[in-house]
Amino acid sequence: MRSRISNPFYPPQYEPPSRYAMTRYIHGFMNGFHPHFPILHPPTLSIRRMAPELIMAIAAVGSQYCLEQHQGLKLFHVARAIALERVRARDSVKEHRYPFQGPADCFSTPPNSATEYASGMHQSWSSSWDYAPVETIQALFFLMAMATWGGRESIAAIQSVLAMLVRRDGLSESISTPPTWEEWARAESSRRTKLISFSFFNLHSIVLNLPSPLMISDLKLRLPCSELEWKASSSEAWQAINHRSEQPPLFQDCFVLLFKDSDITPVCSSLGSHVLIHALLQRILLIKQATQPESADMELAPGLSSSLRRALKKWQNGWELNSESSLNPLNKHGPIAFNSTALFHLAYIRLAVDISSARSPFEHDQIQFAMDLNSQPNLRRGSMLTLGARHAVAALCPPVQMGVHFVGRAPSWSVMHAVCSLDYAYILNQFLQAVTAPSLDHPLEGEEQDVLAVIKETLREVESSSPLGNPGAIESAPHLLGPKAVKAWAFVLQGMRTWNAVDFITKTLFIYADLLEKRSF
Repeated sequence: MRSRISNPFYPPQYEPPSRYAMTRYIHGFMNGFHPHFPILHPPTLSIRRMAPELIMAIAAVGSQYCLEQHQGLKLFHVARAIALERVRARDSVKEHRYPFQGPADCFSTPPNSATEYASGMHQSWSSSWDYAPVETIQALFFLMAMATWGGRESIAAIQSVLAMLVRRDGLSESISTPPTWEEWARAESSRRTKLISFSFFNLHSIVLNLPSPLMISDLKLRLPCSELEWKASSSEAWQAINHRSEQPPLFQDCFVLLFKDSDITPVCSSLGSHVLIHALLQRILLIKQATQPESADMELAPGLSSSLRRALKKWQNGWELNSESSLNPLNKHGPIAFNSTALFHLAYIRLAVDISSARSPFEHDQIQFAMDLNSQPNLRRGSMLTLGARHAVAALCPPVQMGVHFVGRAPSWSVMHAVCSLDYAYILNQFLQAVTAPSLDHPLEGEEQDVLAVIKETLREVESSSPLGNPGAIESAPHLLGPKAVKAWAFVLQGMRTWNAVDFITKTLFIYADLLEKRSF
């Protein structure tokens, strides 16, 4: 590895990781991160032929799963410097001048940094260093994910450069199928990279309130292939699967079909379904922002609401028809389908209640964020609040059944669930505060009673699995149900030690639960 990337790429006094460490980090990446964002094709992957920035980005992310964050930060800066220099070098060729003052220069980097050393290597780059542009895109995607979950700065800057490169590489494709396995794998990897970048930009809208630089209308790509075809281990195995498989449908066709008033349900791969639920979430968020309801729990116009609910129901039907779908994060087809359910529940919650004003993670410390959540006005009882609570408890049931003190340690548990847990915990507390108030305006509706019963049963299981738990308090202390629901999600996340963002959310939820407990007395 040290002979693969020359020392001038490194800043002064930087000692690159040993080959043993790099091997460890790459394994950490493939086992921990890649199953959730499968854009590299392992059967045809070759480290020897891979762009240096992609190798370093993979190692940077993988170091997080080896709990060596100190190395990850160093690798992050080196990988970013090489990637940005690659962008500048390509742009300088197009403009017939160097250096290029373009989007890559939006990063402000101090003097004597890795960027200067990467820049100094420009003249020595030969044609053998002209790697596929998609590898630079992939490297920047991994770095953006690391910056997001690691709580690092420059998220918006990386997002901007990545979006520019994705658009430049193209968001449409030809009808023809590549003739060889290797060519097909490169085309499929490129498609997945762009679609997952779109999905991750959407996560930024959910978590950071950053507008997505890619919109639904921009995507003219086909959805990803099935996991069976993607994981074929040889050219012969791929050909056998490919010949009996239909070409993946176009994203736009599937998305439009979700909103059609018909019984036809779009059926696609688990990753395709994942992209579609992200698109539905983007549509919901944009409509909520455009309509600007007077209160968080005000329902959308009947036509809009019914259209979005129909689309979500169709998505659910398609998910259930897919043989790759499972509520088990350790499913043989990978955790993508399970991750999609977290976004599905979140979509219903965001459709029911607009709580974006209460969501500003990473902008403050945990105490301030918890206080912001605690200071939000109480939501009114009604069908929309009940709908949100139903989906929030549906999301809580699987980790409780697997064990709240164990599930966070499972390698297939996604950061996506941690991000969504803030909404789940918030809406559960709001619902429980509304339906367990000492004096109710009117008796509980049948649906409210059903949801409350499921919540109590779930929280009773949480209390039973905790050393200091008190299952009897579920019935004897209804005013504590809200704090207990919030704390249940904190228990789920407590075992995840990979990313700073999860630790931030976990601590926030514990503080939020404590504030709610104090307020209930």
